[in-house]
Amino acid sequence: MTCIAPKSSIRTVVRGTLGRVNCPFCLETSKTTKEHLFSQPICDAVGIDRSMDVASHDQNSGELGPIVPLDQRSVRLPCEGCNSGWMNDLEVQTARTIRRWMSKPNSPLGHSGYEGVMRWLIKTAVVLGFSEGGSRRFMEMPTDVAVPDITTAKAVRKGVVPDHVKGGAAKVGDSRYVWGTGNGTVSPTGPDLLNSRAVNVTALNLGQLQLWVAIPIVKPERLDLPRGVTRLHPRVTFQSLPTRTGDLNPSLVNATFSRATSEAVFAAFDLLATGT
Repeated sequence: MTCIAPKSSIRTVVRGTLGRVNCPFCLETSKTTKEHLFSQPICDAVGIDRSMDVASHDQNSGELGPIVPLDQRSVRLPCEGCNSGWMNDLEVQTARTIRRWMSKPNSPLGHSGYEGVMRWLIKTAVVLGFSEGGSRRFMEMPTDVAVPDITTAKAVRKGVVPDHVKGGAAKVGDSRYVWGTGNGTVSPTGPDLLNSRAVNVTALNLGQLQLWVAIPIVKPERLDLPRGVTRLHPRVTFQSLPTRTGDLNPSLVNATFSRATSEAVFAAFDLLATGT
């Protein structure tokens, strides 16, 4: 079985050119450790066979990347302390939450369950951003990659779910896709305004469950998930989720920023890029 992971004109990158990097969650410069994109506890909870073959797919060019088993898709990113500590605990706790939620379809996700799933989604989005989305190349190729979610990553490590981040869920109607990661669609547009890099989007198919997370660089006036995706909140039940068909295209997420906010953030990034 070959599964593809759609991306918005983004090529796979495992290591950047920056050499030794800081852990994006605690910012410590130390030995990086291997983080699997889908952990064993999560796969066990949703019935995913980690030996299945997957390949990255570029939606614009149609190119298919190397086909490898899912359990070999990993990236050296977090420090040992984060990976073996709170990140490991989060994987186990989220797997339990998702298993319980899906096995009792009329029971609500609950407040602690919601926060745990959202933290796990943000953590996974950060990992995919560095593995698949080219976050390490942000300053080199700013038109192709999303803004690294460093501030959000630090918040998740501390147990906080930022209020500008939105998660969504649906039942899986097309199991060909494993994950999609890239940029959302931003408005308004213009030469001195934010573009699609300002919204990092990750979507995952976990067995029968589809999860989305949208992480804007600043809080937008409006953030809309794709049609057929229900916003995650403590009261949502698995039974209430609609079945969604189609691919996991990040550009289906739409963010509207105020013109003043867009201009101010664009100017700040312009100064950062030019080093002035």
